[in-house]
Amino acid sequence: MDCKNIEQYIVDYLDKQLSEEKSQNIKKHIDSCHNCKTIYDETKALFLAFDSVEEEVPSDDLRTGFYKLLEEEKQLNKDNVVQLISHKKEFPWKQAFQIAASIILMFGGYFFGSHTSKQSAIQEISALQQETIELREDMMLAMIENQSPSKRIQAVNFTENFVKPDTKILEALIGRMQYDGNMNVRLAAAEALSEFPESTVVKDAFIEALTTQKDPSLQIAIIQFLVKIQEKRAIAPMQQLLEHEDTPSFVKEHVNSGISQII
Repeated sequence: MDCKNIEQYIVDYLDKQLSEEKSQNIKKHIDSCHNCKTIYDETKALFLAFDSVEEEVPSDDLRTGFYKLLEEEKQLNKDNVVQLISHKKEFPWKQAFQIAASIILMFGGYFFGSHTSKQSAIQEISALQQETIELREDMMLAMIENQSPSKRIQAVNFTENFVKPDTKILEALIGRMQYDGNMNVRLAAAEALSEFPESTVVKDAFIEALTTQKDPSLQIAIIQFLVKIQEKRAIAPMQQLLEHEDTPSFVKEHVNSGISQII
C-alpha cells in the first residue's frame, strides 16, 4: 500500500474498524514511513484531545449563553467529526482535522479565560460558528456519497442541523431524492427537503420530481408537500398523473384531494 492509500485508512485504523490483515499492513507501513507516521501521530493526538477536553466555567465577562454554545459545539464535534469523516475516501480529512484541532484550541482558550474582551469573544463565537457550519457541510456531502444506504440516510438526516443550508446541500439532497438507487434514501431526502418550503430550488425540484418519479410512496410524499405549501404550479403535473393509466388508484385519490385543496 502506498502513502495515499494509507492516509485514507488511518482514521479507521485508529478506530479499529479494519481487518487484522489490513491493520498489520498499515502498521508496517507507518513504522517505516516518516510522513505517514507523522500523520498517524497527529491524528491520534486529535482523538485523545477530544476525550481530554475539560469543561471549565468561562470568565464572567463573557456574554450570557456563551458557555452553552461552546458546550454544544464541542459535543457536536466530539460526536460527529471523527465518525463522519472516515466514510469518504476522497474527503479532505486532513483539512477537516486541522479545522477540528483549531476548534479544540479555541475551546481551551475560552475555558482558561484567555479572552477578556467581550467584543473579541463575540467575534470568536461568530468565527467558530461559521467554521463549524462549513465542517458539517463537508461531512454531510462526504457521507451522502457512501455506498451504504444507511450511511446515506444518516447523512440526509444530518441536514436537520442546518437552519439555512446553502445551494450545494440542497442540490445534494435533490439528487438523492431523484436518483438514489435505494427508495428509503429517496424518501428520506424528500422528507429532509420538505423542511425548507421557502426555497425556490426545493419547490422547483418537487414539481419536477412529480413528473418523473414512479414510486407511489414517493409520489404521495411529493404531493403532500406541494399541497402543504399551496403550490399552484403543481396542479398541471398532478392532473397528468390522473390521466396516466399506470398511476395507482390510491395515488389518484391523493391527487384529487390535493388539487381540491390547492384550487
